[in-house]
Order: sequence, then C-alpha cells, then structure tokens
Amino acid sequence: MIDLNRVKRSYITRNVNFDDVTDVAELLPETGDLLLARVDRIRQHTRIENPYGRREHLFVDDLIIVAAGDRYATDQFYAKSPAQLGKTQLVAAGGIAGDVISKSAQVKAATEITVLGVLVNSQGQKINLESYSTLKDAYLHPSANEMPVLLVVGSDMNSGKTSMASSLINGFSKAGFKAAAAKLTGTGSGPDYWKMVDAGAFQVKDFLDAGYPTTVNLSETKLVRLLQRLKMDAVQADADLLVVELADGVLQPQNKALIANGRLLKEVSASMIAADSSTAAAFCAEKMIEAGFPIYGLGGLFTRAELCADEVQDSLGLPIYSLDALRKVSTAKALMASLERDHSYVTSYAI
Repeated sequence: MIDLNRVKRSYITRNVNFDDVTDVAELLPETGDLLLARVDRIRQHTRIENPYGRREHLFVDDLIIVAAGDRYATDQFYAKSPAQLGKTQLVAAGGIAGDVISKSAQVKAATEITVLGVLVNSQGQKINLESYSTLKDAYLHPSANEMPVLLVVGSDMNSGKTSMASSLINGFSKAGFKAAAAKLTGTGSGPDYWKMVDAGAFQVKDFLDAGYPTTVNLSETKLVRLLQRLKMDAVQADADLLVVELADGVLQPQNKALIANGRLLKEVSASMIAADSSTAAAFCAEKMIEAGFPIYGLGGLFTRAELCADEVQDSLGLPIYSLDALRKVSTAKALMASLERDHSYVTSYAI
C-alpha cells in the first residue's frame, strides 16, 4: 500500500480516480499504465505539471506518478515507452516516462527516474488511462456530421499553432459562438489545454479524455475515430463549432499520413495554417492544398515580420492573420459564415 499524499501526481492523471489505487506491483509496463517512479537526477525537466496546471518543483528522491508512453518532439525528445521497470527518463513535464532514443541539441539530457512499479487496483489489475476515458465511443453516429470543424495545422513544433487556435477561440467566443476546442494529437501536457480554456472555449477536450497519454504511433484509423468522438462530444454539448489542433508539423510521420488520408478530409470543414517562416508557410499550404483541404488563412510566428507576411501573401494570395486579427469579432463572424457554407459541402461529401 502506498501513501498517495506523499506522491506528486502528474497532469496526465487528471481523469483518474485514485480511490481505485490500492498498491504497486512489479509488472511489466505498457503504454498508458500508471507508474510510481522515483526522481534520481534532475536535468531537462525540473518541474512536473500537476492535474490542475501548476508546475511543481522536483527534488531528488521525490515520488511521482507518471504514465508509460512514447514521445516524438523535434525540439525535445524522441522516446519509446519503457518495456520494463527500473531506470528510464521523464520525457514530458505532463508526466510521460520513456526511454530516450534521441534528443534535440537545444535541450539538456532528460531527467532520470526509476520506475518502481505499476499502480494496481484491489483485484491486482493495472491502472491504465484507457479505463478513465470520458469520451463516448460513438464515432460512427451520424449526428457527428452536424459539427463544423476548423483544423489548425502547423509547419513545426512551436510554430504558433496553439496561439492561433486560442485566438480563434477567443474571437468566436466574443462573437457569441460556442466554440468547443480539442487537441487531437500530441503528448499529454497541460499548457495548450489551459490556454484554450482561458481563451474562452465552450469546452476543451484532448486525447487524454480518450485514455491516451500520447498519440504517437496511434494508427490513422484510431486518430480519425478519435476526431469523430470529439465531434460527437461537441454535438452533445450543443457547441456551434469545433476548433481542432494537430500537434507538431506536417512532416511528422503520423501527420503526413493523416493529412494524405482522405478520411480526415471528410471530417474537417476547413483549415488554418501556422508557420514559423515564410518558406514553411508556403510549403504547408502546398501540402494542404494537394490533400484537398480548404485553407481559410495563415498565421504564426512568420507574421512577426511584415516582410515575411508580404512574401506569403504575394506567393499564395491567401489571407494572412495576426493574432490580434484572429481575436476580432468581425473575423470570427466572417470565418463562421465560411465554415457554415463549406461544412454543408463536407457533410454531403462524407455521406
């Protein structure tokens, strides 16, 4: 029996009922299993995010609850879910434990931890995030087609996707629309979730609500079904639209395959692109147009330079939005009118 009052719980446990936890067992971990770990050496991640969004400082010998999972982050770590107990690394502040394969030169080595065991219930069954899904598995219900979906994609990590999505949400909210928000892919972490909440989202869901600590290596079929479940959830909440962010960039292997997969196109009304440079913006637009996605506009870090914005405008002839422009009521109303028009086409095409 463990004293959970002495343990720091990470963000990825936000849906877990810890009354179910009775012990720690020496079992082989699998993706999504909750693990009790000890902090051995603090390096890149000096803090761990708790379920309420606060970053708690880590100290050597702290006990933490994390989940086994993969990570694909070009500016941090590429890691695989640990296959055994013992030495591994903390690869995301949201609470992901994984064996590091490679890392970006711009970060320190990963914080070192030791997995002591897997959390279990009174029947000796492992506590896995999949058991705490809050999304109904109603991905084939036809009413999911009723929800207009605006997809936000980016050139890379840290290209401005979440800032774009949050500004869109803020504009829709100020215009009187009930904008639901969702993070379709990524690694369990709270900053994006809380930013969408603070922007005024009608409700916010992510892959954790489907029981996934990370979406790395999920099949295209599972990701499309996850989007359908998120749409169904937004319909049941009586939202007016759903703003969905796709993590990482268009060259991330899963994203590349998902964008090229016609099934995603059937679930999305239109897209917005965030990019970190003018060249990246043009490349992303080319890839999205090739895949058949309507593009309502571009933004992101490249808009900080007026010359870059001019280059993209001249090259593509598509609207360029600053964050301030996305937060305007007039922009939100214009985008909503376009969504309602284009969504009618998507719905009939999907059927």
